[in-house]
Amino acid sequence: MELRISSVPIMLEYLSKTNTAPANKVLLRKIFDHEDYQFEVGRYGLSSVEPLVSYFSNLKNVNFKDIPDLSVERKSALRDKHNLWLDCASNPQKYYNRYEKVTHLLCEKNIQSLRYKLSAAFPNEVCINDASIISTLSFGPSFGYVYENALHLDLFGIEDICTIEELPYIILHEMHHLQIQKLIGSYHSFTKKFSLLEDYIFRFTGEGLAIKFCNNAEGVISKRIDNHLKANIGIPAMSVLNNHFKEHFNLFNDTIKRIKHNSITADEIDEQFRAYWWNPYLYKDEIAFLNQTPIYSFGNEIFGCIFDAFGMKILFECFYNPARSIEYFNKANCEYFISEV
Repeated sequence: MELRISSVPIMLEYLSKTNTAPANKVLLRKIFDHEDYQFEVGRYGLSSVEPLVSYFSNLKNVNFKDIPDLSVERKSALRDKHNLWLDCASNPQKYYNRYEKVTHLLCEKNIQSLRYKLSAAFPNEVCINDASIISTLSFGPSFGYVYENALHLDLFGIEDICTIEELPYIILHEMHHLQIQKLIGSYHSFTKKFSLLEDYIFRFTGEGLAIKFCNNAEGVISKRIDNHLKANIGIPAMSVLNNHFKEHFNLFNDTIKRIKHNSITADEIDEQFRAYWWNPYLYKDEIAFLNQTPIYSFGNEIFGCIFDAFGMKILFECFYNPARSIEYFNKANCEYFISEV
């Protein structure tokens, strides 16, 4: 795996001159033509970089209401990050120091160490050597994600969303997603043979397994893998999500029953995931915005519990045959029971 972070000093150099030099749209277009920003353009589905050029050419003087939408699906991204960009322009050394820390941390030796740790999360050899780790000063809203054959980290999120000490666990988490992507290929092709029940259960594997093996996750019934490390590294929302385990379990169990009785549709399940399992605003009285949502914690409970009781072979039997998860989950603990009828 290679680290790609060379867009950062280029952007920092441009931002550092916004107080003294006139806007240079030609230079901005060149910056956004960098392969790493083009990676972001593809991931966020932008048809043109011109809204970015317009925004950054007038960064210090733009009226907030005049900041352009990033895209149809992520309209507010530039507005949401405006204060961060202003801070970056005013304090470029702060972000250059962060860039140097990441470059030092993600040397070839340490990346190989992460790949070795990742092998403990799978029954067979991992195969992501040809992938890239990309970090930019991102114009997008996501801190970490997998797209195509790379994982991306927003430099803005480091020392904000996670500490530099937590960063290797975040990267390991995204590497886990890459390996899953390698295993299954196209999500649609892999799941098209699944029944509605299997598809519902399988949706919890991605984030659930990633936090189990990469963030030392500990839930209510799923235990951390390494007792010598603190639990839930880089996933602060677990302290809130664990308090709502019974609520999550009841919704999951009720949905299993409804699927088996043909009283819920695929569209209704899609809406459940959008409105509930992926919703970061569920518990506003406890925390305004969840960096992780219930799909993380409950995925860990289901599949982490199975791993704790039966090990890797059975875990991946359930991964490839999701309906088996009900049987093994029910065998693994005596307090919570998923409906089998």
